[in-house]
Amino acid sequence: MKIILVHISSILRYPPALSVLQCLNDLGIDLTLCTTDINNETASLCKKRGIKIINIEADYEKHIPPFLKLIRLMIIKRRLWQEIDKIYDLDTIIWVFSDLTLKHLGKELLKKKFVLHMFELSEKTLYYRKLPFLALNTALYGKKALCVIQAEYNRAHIAKAWWGLDKLPYVLPNKPYNNNEICKYSNISNKEAYTVIKKLKYKKIILYQGIVSSERPLDKLIKAVSDLGDEYAFVIMSSGKNIYKDIGSENFYFIPFIAPPYHLEVTSNAYIGVLSYIPTNNEYSKLNALYCAPNKLYEYSMFGIPMIGNDVPGLSYTFKTTGCGVCFENFDEDDIINAIKQVEKNYDFMADRAKAFYEHADIKETLKEIIGSIK
Repeated sequence: MKIILVHISSILRYPPALSVLQCLNDLGIDLTLCTTDINNETASLCKKRGIKIINIEADYEKHIPPFLKLIRLMIIKRRLWQEIDKIYDLDTIIWVFSDLTLKHLGKELLKKKFVLHMFELSEKTLYYRKLPFLALNTALYGKKALCVIQAEYNRAHIAKAWWGLDKLPYVLPNKPYNNNEICKYSNISNKEAYTVIKKLKYKKIILYQGIVSSERPLDKLIKAVSDLGDEYAFVIMSSGKNIYKDIGSENFYFIPFIAPPYHLEVTSNAYIGVLSYIPTNNEYSKLNALYCAPNKLYEYSMFGIPMIGNDVPGLSYTFKTTGCGVCFENFDEDDIINAIKQVEKNYDFMADRAKAFYEHADIKETLKEIIGSIK
Protein backbone atom coordinates (compact mmCIF):
# COMPACT_ATOMS: atom_id res chain seq x y z
CA MET A 1 0.00 0.00 0.00
CA LYS A 2 1.12 3.52 -0.85
CA ILE A 3 -0.45 6.66 0.59
CA ILE A 4 -0.30 10.16 -0.88
CA LEU A 5 -0.98 12.69 1.89
CA VAL A 6 -2.41 15.85 0.32
CA HIS A 7 -2.34 19.06 2.34
CA ILE A 8 -2.89 22.65 1.25
CA SER A 9 -0.69 25.16 3.12
CA SER A 10 2.19 24.37 5.48
CA ILE A 11 1.72 21.12 7.36
CA LEU A 12 3.69 22.61 10.26
CA ARG A 13 0.68 24.81 11.05
CA TYR A 14 -1.56 21.75 11.42
CA PRO A 15 -0.33 19.50 14.24
CA PRO A 16 -2.97 16.78 13.54
CA ALA A 17 -1.67 16.39 9.98
CA LEU A 18 1.92 16.37 11.20
CA SER A 19 1.04 13.61 13.68
CA VAL A 20 -0.56 11.43 11.00
CA LEU A 21 2.46 11.92 8.73
CA GLN A 22 4.87 10.73 11.41
CA CYS A 23 2.68 7.93 12.80
CA LEU A 24 1.97 6.41 9.37
CA ASN A 25 5.70 6.56 8.69
CA ASP A 26 6.33 4.73 11.99
CA LEU A 27 3.90 2.05 10.79
CA GLY A 28 6.05 1.45 7.72
CA ILE A 29 3.67 2.92 5.13
CA ASP A 30 5.16 4.12 1.83
CA LEU A 31 4.34 7.84 2.03
CA THR A 32 4.38 10.82 -0.31
CA LEU A 33 3.53 14.28 1.03
CA CYS A 34 1.91 16.48 -1.61
CA THR A 35 1.59 20.07 -0.44
CA THR A 36 1.71 23.72 -1.49
CA ASP A 37 4.30 24.77 1.08
CA ILE A 38 7.53 22.92 1.81
CA ASN A 39 9.81 24.84 4.15
CA ASN A 40 13.19 23.80 5.53
CA GLU A 41 11.74 22.14 8.65
CA THR A 42 9.27 20.01 6.67
CA ALA A 43 11.88 19.09 4.06
CA SER A 44 14.33 18.06 6.78
CA LEU A 45 11.71 15.96 8.59
CA CYS A 46 10.68 14.15 5.40
CA LYS A 47 14.28 13.54 4.33
CA LYS A 48 15.14 12.09 7.74
CA ARG A 49 12.15 9.75 7.58
CA GLY A 50 12.42 8.81 3.92
CA ILE A 51 9.08 10.43 3.01
CA LYS A 52 8.83 11.55 -0.62
CA ILE A 53 7.72 15.12 -1.36
CA ILE A 54 5.66 16.75 -4.10
CA ASN A 55 5.83 20.52 -3.75
CA ILE A 56 3.20 22.53 -5.62
CA GLU A 57 4.56 26.07 -5.23
CA ALA A 58 1.47 28.24 -4.92
CA ASP A 59 2.12 31.01 -2.36
CA TYR A 60 -1.20 29.99 -0.85
CA GLU A 61 -0.89 32.26 2.21
CA LYS A 62 -0.85 35.41 0.05
CA HIS A 63 -4.03 37.50 0.44
CA ILE A 64 -5.72 38.19 -2.90
CA PRO A 65 -9.24 39.25 -4.07
CA PRO A 66 -11.98 36.57 -4.07
CA PHE A 67 -12.16 36.08 -7.84
CA LEU A 68 -8.40 35.58 -7.96
CA LYS A 69 -8.71 32.99 -5.18
CA LEU A 70 -11.00 30.93 -7.40
CA ILE A 71 -8.53 31.21 -10.28
CA ARG A 72 -5.69 30.20 -7.96
CA LEU A 73 -7.75 27.25 -6.75
CA MET A 74 -8.24 26.01 -10.32
CA ILE A 75 -4.52 26.39 -11.07
CA ILE A 76 -3.55 24.48 -7.92
CA LYS A 77 -6.13 21.77 -8.69
CA ARG A 78 -4.70 21.24 -12.18
CA ARG A 79 -1.13 21.06 -10.89
CA LEU A 80 -2.06 18.72 -8.02
CA TRP A 81 -3.60 16.18 -10.39
CA GLN A 82 -0.75 16.49 -12.86
CA GLU A 83 1.63 15.37 -10.11
CA ILE A 84 -0.65 12.85 -8.38
CA ASP A 85 -1.53 11.07 -11.65
CA LYS A 86 2.16 10.45 -12.28
CA ILE A 87 2.43 8.14 -9.26
CA TYR A 88 -1.16 7.01 -8.56
CA ASP A 89 -1.94 3.33 -9.23
CA LEU A 90 -4.27 0.61 -7.93
CA ASP A 91 -2.08 0.20 -4.83
CA THR A 92 -2.38 3.89 -3.91
CA ILE A 93 -4.71 5.68 -1.48
CA ILE A 94 -5.06 9.47 -1.35
CA TRP A 95 -5.33 10.83 2.22
CA VAL A 96 -7.21 14.14 2.04
CA PHE A 97 -6.43 16.50 4.92
CA SER A 98 -9.34 18.91 5.57
CA ASP A 99 -12.11 20.54 3.56
CA LEU A 100 -9.56 23.07 2.26
CA THR A 101 -7.69 20.30 0.49
CA LEU A 102 -10.94 18.64 -0.62
CA LYS A 103 -12.08 21.66 -2.62
CA HIS A 104 -8.66 21.88 -4.29
CA LEU A 105 -8.98 18.28 -5.48
CA GLY A 106 -12.61 18.39 -6.60
CA LYS A 107 -14.59 15.79 -8.58
CA GLU A 108 -11.53 14.04 -10.00
CA LEU A 109 -11.06 12.63 -6.48
CA LEU A 110 -14.26 10.58 -6.84
CA LYS A 111 -12.49 8.39 -9.41
CA LYS A 112 -9.78 7.45 -6.91
CA LYS A 113 -9.47 5.59 -3.63
CA PHE A 114 -9.27 8.11 -0.80
CA VAL A 115 -9.60 8.80 2.93
CA LEU A 116 -11.42 11.95 4.00
CA HIS A 117 -9.81 13.38 7.16
CA MET A 118 -11.71 16.45 8.37
CA PHE A 119 -10.17 18.97 10.76
CA GLU A 120 -13.30 21.12 11.20
CA LEU A 121 -17.05 20.47 11.22
CA SER A 122 -18.96 21.70 8.18
CA GLU A 123 -21.96 20.22 6.38
CA LYS A 124 -20.84 21.61 3.02
CA THR A 125 -17.45 22.76 1.80
CA LEU A 126 -17.57 26.42 0.76
CA TYR A 127 -15.31 27.72 -1.98
CA TYR A 128 -15.62 31.20 -0.48
CA ARG A 129 -17.56 31.93 2.70
CA LYS A 130 -19.10 35.18 1.38
CA LEU A 131 -20.55 33.24 -1.57
CA PRO A 132 -22.37 30.35 0.17
CA PHE A 133 -24.03 29.23 -3.07
CA LEU A 134 -20.55 28.17 -4.29
CA ALA A 135 -20.24 24.97 -2.29
CA LEU A 136 -18.99 21.43 -2.71
CA ASN A 137 -21.37 18.64 -1.69
CA THR A 138 -19.23 17.12 1.06
CA ALA A 139 -21.76 14.32 1.63
CA LEU A 140 -20.98 12.91 -1.82
CA TYR A 141 -17.29 12.62 -0.90
CA GLY A 142 -18.03 11.26 2.57
CA LYS A 143 -20.08 8.42 1.06
CA LYS A 144 -17.46 7.65 -1.58
CA ALA A 145 -14.46 7.70 0.78
CA LEU A 146 -12.89 4.48 2.03
CA CYS A 147 -13.41 6.01 5.46
CA VAL A 148 -14.10 9.37 7.08
CA ILE A 149 -12.12 10.67 10.06
CA GLN A 150 -13.32 13.23 12.59
CA ALA A 151 -11.45 14.57 15.62
CA GLU A 152 -14.21 14.19 18.21
CA TYR A 153 -16.99 11.72 19.06
CA ASN A 154 -19.94 14.14 18.70
CA ARG A 155 -18.54 15.46 15.43
CA ALA A 156 -18.42 11.91 14.10
CA HIS A 157 -22.14 11.39 14.82
CA ILE A 158 -23.08 14.80 13.40
CA ALA A 159 -21.17 14.10 10.16
CA LYS A 160 -22.79 10.65 9.90
CA ALA A 161 -26.24 12.23 10.17
CA TRP A 162 -25.51 15.15 7.85
CA TRP A 163 -23.98 13.06 5.10
CA GLY A 164 -26.11 9.93 5.43
CA LEU A 165 -23.11 7.69 6.06
CA ASP A 166 -23.58 3.96 6.65
CA LYS A 167 -20.69 3.85 9.11
CA LEU A 168 -19.67 6.15 11.94
CA PRO A 169 -16.47 8.05 11.07
CA TYR A 170 -13.32 7.08 12.93
CA VAL A 171 -12.48 9.35 15.85
CA LEU A 172 -8.82 10.38 15.75
CA PRO A 173 -8.04 12.89 18.52
CA ASN A 174 -5.94 15.92 17.67
CA LYS A 175 -3.07 14.65 19.77
CA PRO A 176 0.40 15.84 18.71
CA TYR A 177 3.07 13.33 17.81
CA ASN A 178 4.84 12.20 20.97
CA ASN A 179 8.12 14.05 21.30
CA ASN A 180 10.09 12.74 24.26
CA GLU A 181 12.82 15.35 23.83
CA ILE A 182 10.64 18.11 25.29
CA CYS A 183 9.95 17.81 29.01
CA LYS A 184 8.33 19.94 31.69
CA TYR A 185 10.02 23.35 32.12
CA SER A 186 12.05 22.78 28.98
CA ASN A 187 14.69 25.20 27.77
CA ILE A 188 13.42 27.41 24.94
CA SER A 189 15.24 27.51 21.59
CA ASN A 190 13.41 30.52 20.13
CA LYS A 191 15.22 33.68 21.25
CA GLU A 192 12.16 35.96 21.41
CA ALA A 193 10.15 33.40 23.37
CA TYR A 194 13.10 32.68 25.65
CA THR A 195 13.36 36.39 26.54
CA VAL A 196 9.66 36.57 27.43
CA ILE A 197 9.55 33.37 29.51
CA LYS A 198 12.79 34.24 31.32
CA LYS A 199 11.20 37.54 32.36
CA LEU A 200 8.26 35.55 33.79
CA LYS A 201 10.39 33.02 35.66
CA TYR A 202 8.74 33.63 39.03
CA LYS A 203 5.19 34.18 37.76
CA LYS A 204 2.32 31.77 37.19
CA ILE A 205 1.91 31.69 33.41
CA ILE A 206 -1.67 31.43 32.14
CA LEU A 207 -1.10 30.41 28.50
CA TYR A 208 -3.26 30.54 25.41
CA GLN A 209 -1.78 29.08 22.24
CA GLY A 210 -3.45 28.94 18.87
CA ILE A 211 -5.53 31.06 16.51
CA VAL A 212 -6.73 34.44 17.76
CA SER A 213 -10.18 35.28 16.34
CA SER A 214 -13.72 36.36 17.22
CA GLU A 215 -14.56 32.67 17.70
CA ARG A 216 -11.89 32.47 20.41
CA PRO A 217 -12.16 35.66 22.49
CA LEU A 218 -9.47 36.32 25.07
CA ASP A 219 -10.04 39.90 26.28
CA LYS A 220 -11.95 38.94 29.43
CA LEU A 221 -9.33 36.32 30.25
CA ILE A 222 -6.52 38.85 29.91
CA LYS A 223 -8.36 41.31 32.16
CA ALA A 224 -9.15 38.62 34.74
CA VAL A 225 -5.49 37.60 35.00
CA SER A 226 -4.56 41.28 35.21
CA ASP A 227 -6.95 41.64 38.17
CA LEU A 228 -5.19 38.75 39.93
CA GLY A 229 -2.02 40.84 40.20
CA ASP A 230 1.71 40.55 39.55
CA GLU A 231 1.95 36.94 40.67
CA TYR A 232 0.37 35.95 37.33
CA ALA A 233 1.02 36.59 33.64
CA PHE A 234 -1.21 35.97 30.64
CA VAL A 235 0.68 34.82 27.54
CA ILE A 236 -0.65 34.36 24.02
CA MET A 237 1.40 32.32 21.53
CA SER A 238 -0.11 32.67 18.06
CA SER A 239 0.58 32.95 14.34
CA GLY A 240 -1.93 35.80 14.10
CA LYS A 241 -1.59 39.47 14.90
CA ASN A 242 -1.49 40.71 18.48
CA ILE A 243 -5.00 42.21 18.44
CA TYR A 244 -4.84 42.78 22.22
CA LYS A 245 -1.69 44.92 22.24
CA ASP A 246 -3.67 47.97 23.43
CA ILE A 247 -5.69 46.20 26.12
CA GLY A 248 -3.84 48.01 28.90
CA SER A 249 -2.64 45.08 30.98
CA GLU A 250 0.88 45.16 32.39
CA ASN A 251 1.06 41.39 32.79
CA PHE A 252 0.02 40.43 29.25
CA TYR A 253 2.65 39.11 26.81
CA PHE A 254 2.57 37.96 23.19
CA ILE A 255 4.83 35.39 21.50
CA PRO A 256 4.68 35.05 17.69
CA PHE A 257 4.27 31.68 15.97
CA ILE A 258 6.94 29.04 16.65
CA ALA A 259 7.09 26.03 14.33
CA PRO A 260 6.16 22.68 15.92
CA PRO A 261 7.39 20.92 17.91
CA TYR A 262 9.44 23.79 19.37
CA HIS A 263 6.33 25.73 20.43
CA LEU A 264 5.91 22.98 23.04
CA GLU A 265 9.04 24.26 24.79
CA VAL A 266 6.99 27.35 25.68
CA THR A 267 3.94 25.24 26.56
CA SER A 268 5.98 23.20 29.02
CA ASN A 269 6.53 26.31 31.14
CA ALA A 270 2.82 27.12 31.60
CA TYR A 271 0.96 26.93 34.91
CA ILE A 272 -2.57 26.79 33.46
CA GLY A 273 -3.68 26.34 29.85
CA VAL A 274 -6.57 28.34 28.34
CA LEU A 275 -9.23 27.29 25.82
CA SER A 276 -11.90 29.63 24.45
CA TYR A 277 -14.67 28.86 21.93
CA ILE A 278 -17.73 30.91 20.96
CA PRO A 279 -19.99 29.94 17.99
CA THR A 280 -19.70 32.58 15.25
CA ASN A 281 -20.71 32.98 11.62
CA ASN A 282 -17.88 31.66 9.45
CA GLU A 283 -17.35 28.99 6.80
CA TYR A 284 -17.91 26.21 9.34
CA SER A 285 -21.02 25.13 11.24
CA LYS A 286 -21.66 26.83 14.58
CA LEU A 287 -21.50 23.31 16.02
CA ASN A 288 -17.79 23.39 15.19
CA ALA A 289 -17.09 25.63 18.18
CA LEU A 290 -19.57 23.90 20.49
CA TYR A 291 -18.04 20.48 19.83
CA CYS A 292 -14.50 21.74 19.57
CA ALA A 293 -11.64 19.27 19.28
CA PRO A 294 -8.57 21.37 20.09
CA ASN A 295 -5.07 19.95 19.86
CA LYS A 296 -4.38 22.33 22.77
CA LEU A 297 -6.11 19.82 25.06
CA TYR A 298 -3.29 17.40 24.37
CA GLU A 299 -0.50 19.97 24.11
CA TYR A 300 -1.30 21.24 27.61
CA SER A 301 -2.01 17.82 29.12
CA MET A 302 1.24 16.42 27.69
CA PHE A 303 2.99 18.33 30.50
CA GLY A 304 0.32 17.77 33.14
CA ILE A 305 -0.98 21.35 32.82
CA PRO A 306 -4.53 21.84 34.15
CA MET A 307 -6.90 23.87 31.97
CA ILE A 308 -9.69 26.41 32.08
CA GLY A 309 -12.23 27.18 29.36
CA ASN A 310 -15.74 28.43 28.74
CA ASP A 311 -18.73 26.11 29.07
CA VAL A 312 -19.21 24.39 25.70
CA PRO A 313 -19.84 20.62 25.31
CA GLY A 314 -16.47 19.93 23.71
CA LEU A 315 -14.69 21.24 26.83
CA SER A 316 -17.10 20.64 29.70
CA TYR A 317 -17.56 16.94 28.92
CA THR A 318 -13.81 16.37 28.81
CA PHE A 319 -13.16 18.34 32.00
CA LYS A 320 -15.99 16.70 33.95
CA THR A 321 -15.15 13.13 32.93
CA THR A 322 -11.39 13.39 33.34
CA GLY A 323 -10.91 16.06 36.01
CA CYS A 324 -8.18 17.84 34.03
CA GLY A 325 -9.83 21.27 33.88
CA VAL A 326 -12.56 23.69 34.95
CA CYS A 327 -15.16 25.49 32.84
CA PHE A 328 -16.39 28.98 33.70
CA GLU A 329 -20.07 29.52 32.95
CA ASN A 330 -19.96 33.17 31.87
CA PHE A 331 -17.35 35.21 30.03
CA ASP A 332 -16.72 37.69 32.86
CA GLU A 333 -13.72 38.38 35.07
CA ASP A 334 -15.25 37.04 38.29
CA ASP A 335 -16.18 33.67 36.80
CA ILE A 336 -12.77 33.33 35.17
CA ILE A 337 -10.97 34.19 38.42
CA ASN A 338 -13.10 31.63 40.27
CA ALA A 339 -12.13 28.98 37.71
CA ILE A 340 -8.43 29.78 38.18
CA LYS A 341 -8.84 29.57 41.97
CA GLN A 342 -10.59 26.19 41.65
CA VAL A 343 -7.65 24.88 39.65
CA GLU A 344 -5.16 26.20 42.21
CA LYS A 345 -7.10 24.59 45.06
CA ASN A 346 -6.88 21.16 43.36
CA TYR A 347 -3.74 21.72 41.33
CA ASP A 348 -1.81 18.49 41.98
CA PHE A 349 -4.87 16.30 41.44
CA MET A 350 -5.80 18.08 38.20
CA ALA A 351 -2.21 17.97 36.94
CA ASP A 352 -2.21 14.19 37.46
CA ARG A 353 -5.58 13.88 35.69
CA ALA A 354 -4.31 15.96 32.77
CA LYS A 355 -1.35 13.63 32.33
CA ALA A 356 -3.64 10.57 32.51
CA PHE A 357 -5.95 12.13 29.87
CA TYR A 358 -2.98 12.60 27.55
CA GLU A 359 -1.68 9.07 28.02
CA HIS A 360 -5.11 7.52 27.41
CA ALA A 361 -5.35 8.69 23.77
CA ASP A 362 -3.47 6.36 21.41
CA ILE A 363 -3.59 7.71 17.86
CA LYS A 364 -1.14 5.13 16.55
CA GLU A 365 -3.50 2.29 17.50
CA THR A 366 -6.42 4.11 15.84
CA LEU A 367 -4.34 4.59 12.69
CA LYS A 368 -3.49 0.87 12.70
CA GLU A 369 -7.22 0.15 12.79
CA ILE A 370 -7.89 2.59 9.95
CA ILE A 371 -5.12 1.10 7.79
CA GLY A 372 -6.46 -2.38 8.47
CA SER A 373 -9.96 -1.36 7.38
CA ILE A 374 -8.93 0.33 4.11
CA LYS A 375 -6.58 -2.43 2.98
